[in-house]
Amino acid sequence: MRIDEYIAKHAKETPQKTALEEKDKSISYSLLDEAINAITAEIDDFNHCKFAIFAESGIEYIQALMAVYRSDNIAVPLPVELTESNIRQILDSNQINSIIVTDQQYSRFGNAFFEGFTTVIYISKDSSVKTLRKEIIRENNNDLLRLVMYTSGTTGAPKGVMLSDENLITNANSIIEVLSITPKDKAAQVISPHHAFGNSIINSQLVAGGSIKIGGLTFLESTFKLVESGVTIFYGVPSTYRILLKYPSSFQRSFRNVRLAASAGGAMEVEIVEKIKQLNDRIEIIPMYGQTEATARLSYLPSADLEKYPDTIGKPIPGVELDVVDDSKKPVASGITGELIARGKNILIGYLNDEEATRKKIVNDWMYTGDLAQKLPNGYFKLLGRKDDLIKVADHRVNPREVEKYIGKNNEVSDVFVVPVDHEYLGNAISLMVIPTQDTEVETLYTFCRKNLPGFLCPLEIILIENLPLSKSGKISNRSIIEEYQNVKANM
Repeated sequence: MRIDEYIAKHAKETPQKTALEEKDKSISYSLLDEAINAITAEIDDFNHCKFAIFAESGIEYIQALMAVYRSDNIAVPLPVELTESNIRQILDSNQINSIIVTDQQYSRFGNAFFEGFTTVIYISKDSSVKTLRKEIIRENNNDLLRLVMYTSGTTGAPKGVMLSDENLITNANSIIEVLSITPKDKAAQVISPHHAFGNSIINSQLVAGGSIKIGGLTFLESTFKLVESGVTIFYGVPSTYRILLKYPSSFQRSFRNVRLAASAGGAMEVEIVEKIKQLNDRIEIIPMYGQTEATARLSYLPSADLEKYPDTIGKPIPGVELDVVDDSKKPVASGITGELIARGKNILIGYLNDEEATRKKIVNDWMYTGDLAQKLPNGYFKLLGRKDDLIKVADHRVNPREVEKYIGKNNEVSDVFVVPVDHEYLGNAISLMVIPTQDTEVETLYTFCRKNLPGFLCPLEIILIENLPLSKSGKISNRSIIEEYQNVKANM
């Protein structure tokens, strides 16, 4: 089955059940199914063609996505946070002729931007649909391809990840099982649907027959009101929780009926878990780990083990196998660092128009995640950073995440970030960016580093910053850290 077929099923069995809510608007499964059919009617005569979807997070986005599925075409969501040049690069490199666009995005870019498309389907503010231009051009696409999702580009230019119906359904059902999602659950969608995590929320909730409350994090007061509207499952990356927990009274009030806080995009620090539990001791917290290439999720840490194994990604979700291998692609023993690999029916078909990258990513049915990890004796896995994040300092290969953790654990700081910088003699040296607490003292940090770290790891400089170095998708990576460092230095 496809995701949209589950919607049709729910529309027949529970037609009045609320499927989607956005601000003061709600739509039942029956009306959602009708809206999907209205868009499908405009593109049903295309034959497995790529359709860019240029729509902000909202009801219209989900309707357009499901209509592309239902018409047996291929959806290519365009992240709305990207610049016009980034979006043009995606469109041009993948020869996308057709687009579905909302009024808001059409107004944002103007007529000239859309002149290059042979087919333009327009969704107006009242959700009505009209075809501005239409020409059916034959395309030769992978028979299994249903969705192209773009990676967040944490280690370079975004890649188009090719996903099938089987990928989408398999991962949705695994998430439903791990999180025990039922038709009674209402999930908060404050994560962008244009990326894997946000897309997985849509899939799992609609397959399960639950509902989704759509909002954002731009205005925190409205976010708290969204959660208060009967949300039972909240999804966020660690930075989402950090932001919301700055307002403990609002968090406690709005999250009082939330049964589950799920996370992805990085480890849930012990401090975050403890603060959530202090404000709602009934809430279940389940951190999850995944990649766009895995359709979303690969593993989860059961809430019962949060305190015992807080620095792990837990165990594989149902239907997934994980292992750790050395540079020769041979499995290593427990406690030995290597690259984390995965396989299962949720693993990508490949990268769009990039056979070389696909060959590197998938070897003998195993996907090479690019993450350094260790397998624990109990079958859990511990991440140690990105393989690409390793930096070379004076002929030493250094994992910056381990250095950050060591410094942060032994000093009065909120966060520490290692920045690789050019050095005349060492090739690379490091600087530190630090988010301070009221007790942070720069000289104390320097003294600690000189006393406890090898000389080549003593920082050239320590810069105090106020905000987390997040990418546009809410993640912290070498790339986002370096970009934040460059911004800070440019304004000093």
